[in-house]
Amino acid sequence: MSKPPLWLDEPDAPRTRPALTRERVVEAAIALADEEADGQITMRTLAERLGVRSPMALYRYVGSKDGLADLMADHVYGRFTVATGQGWRPALRELGDSGWQSVQRHPWFARLAFARPPLGPNALALYEAALAELDPLDLPASTRMGFVNTVLGHVLGSGLALLEEQSMRRRTGVESESELSDAATPYLARIAADGKHPHFSRWAADPRRHDAAPQDFETILEWLLDGLDTLAHPTPRA
Repeated sequence: MSKPPLWLDEPDAPRTRPALTRERVVEAAIALADEEADGQITMRTLAERLGVRSPMALYRYVGSKDGLADLMADHVYGRFTVATGQGWRPALRELGDSGWQSVQRHPWFARLAFARPPLGPNALALYEAALAELDPLDLPASTRMGFVNTVLGHVLGSGLALLEEQSMRRRTGVESESELSDAATPYLARIAADGKHPHFSRWAADPRRHDAAPQDFETILEWLLDGLDTLAHPTPRA
């Protein structure tokens, strides 16, 4: 059977993909990092995700791997918020709470935040907003920044702990607390039999040791704010 005339055969539409942009590269990198227990990604894997033949093509948009890390970190800083017009304590409480929510979504951010300087536009806007709420206290410059970094330190330290726990669980295949407890039982029995750590062994043998701890992120944040309040409103010495 002869083929129909060429002009009656409509060609398929050409395959196209969205143009590569800095924003698209960063969004893809964040999505990849979220999928990994340790948050580590490679430029080659990122290029494959974006359908780019060579990882070198990505450097046009991010400069370097460090540049990509800066962009990824600053993107997450943009999710932090600071309450305004309510005083320093609500401002820093919201900074802590919004930061913790962001770190739980992107645990790898905590590692990047310690490794890269917070000088991107979102990070600078965050510091500016927080420091502005501290201005009425008329504290020294180092103390004002210390207030902000105390809260951010709690956020990032908690994020690192979460990141390492996720990585450990993925690496060992231990998913639940009961599995972790079962794996540790033989070693805890040896410690108890040795008799050198009676107080620790007494804790390990207590069936209520896995009850909810008296503190969580928000409680510790309040403790930190209580401590900072002693600097904001020092009690005169007698």
